[in-house]
Amino acid sequence: MERKLVLGVDGGGTKTDAYIFDCCGNKIAFVSGGATNHESYEGGFEEMKPVFAGLTNEVLAAAGIGAPELAGTVCGLSGIDVPYQKKRMDDYMDELGFSEYRIINDSFLGVKAACPKGYGISFVNGTGNSVGGIDRTGRWLQVGGTGIHFGDLNGASGMTGKVICAVYSSFYRCAKKTSMSDKFFGLLGIDDPGLFTEAVYDKVFTEKISNKDIHNLVLYEAANEGDEVAIGIIRSCGEQFAMSIAGCIRNLDFDDEVDVVLIGSASLKARSPLLIGSLKEKTEELTGKKINTLPLTVPPVCGAVLWAMELAGTEVTPELRAKVCSEIMK
Repeated sequence: MERKLVLGVDGGGTKTDAYIFDCCGNKIAFVSGGATNHESYEGGFEEMKPVFAGLTNEVLAAAGIGAPELAGTVCGLSGIDVPYQKKRMDDYMDELGFSEYRIINDSFLGVKAACPKGYGISFVNGTGNSVGGIDRTGRWLQVGGTGIHFGDLNGASGMTGKVICAVYSSFYRCAKKTSMSDKFFGLLGIDDPGLFTEAVYDKVFTEKISNKDIHNLVLYEAANEGDEVAIGIIRSCGEQFAMSIAGCIRNLDFDDEVDVVLIGSASLKARSPLLIGSLKEKTEELTGKKINTLPLTVPPVCGAVLWAMELAGTEVTPELRAKVCSEIMK
């Protein structure tokens, strides 16, 4: 009996991973390459197309097959946020000879990679933030990932912005004093509030100091010591994130318990439990459902491969899920 082969792609603004598996969970071919988010290119979609084609052609050649021979393909691509973007990519997939495929925002891959039931919510909080939900009927919905006008907090940089504003405002806008000031000054190497603005432009906006350091060494450390301003920022962010997660849940069909996969360094590497605790508490309040938070511990591309297997008609058992994830993480 001929083996059914599937292709899973996780494409971001920095790199793209593409895997071909058979439906027994055996890795057949793997290729990693450049960005396949059209927003990463000055030429947009047209400049991205040959990069995507080059990657898929390379992985197909490594497997010794052509696109029409695949039993299922799932591509989770950042930058696919609204219907016309998906339509353009669908048309291109047809042009390349793919048949049984699904193009989706990469935020959804966490659901298939980590949710035991194969449906749930993924919350991405890294460079940016977005929510992707797949319900028990197979319907899906993306909330956010489209900018601050639609409720996004701009992920890690948005949280950093709140810290900068709180410290600046404590000196110059009559706001409450905060222990984040001394911690931030130490990180910036200054001791005078008059130097703060210049130091932020020089070291934060140029990324000489990372968002992660600002979060962990300033925001979370101050919150863990009981600083009210820092605690307020974290709670506020958690509640704002919860509104998007709860909105996604309420627009789809879920059980009384919902699995929420956490993706991105701004959530996974936080040195304070307050953000996720606040997020969970507010989401439960808004939905009336029990929320189970699941940190993503495998590459998101695992979700693309497993979803492609579902498209090919394969039942994704816990054993198959574990085997695929193990193969990808080798």
